[in-house]
Amino acid sequence: MTVKINKTNSNLDFLNARLDEVGMSSYERLRAKASLARAEAVAEVAVEIINLVKRLLKILVVRPYRRLTASVGSAG
Repeated sequence: MTVKINKTNSNLDFLNARLDEVGMSSYERLRAKASLARAEAVAEVAVEIINLVKRLLKILVVRPYRRLTASVGSAG
């Protein structure tokens, strides 16, 4: 089983601890923590989308180009 070490989780824990120190109602604190968690989730989705696009570009562009250059190199 692999454990994903995510640097942003420690930052999120730090921000949550800082929110606990700020004088605000428990409802406002809960909303602020939920907003931070939502932003973290959106950032993770954006990173996954970028990684997916990189993989697709590699499959659709780089590999056929390598095959083409390899076949041209062997023909000559």
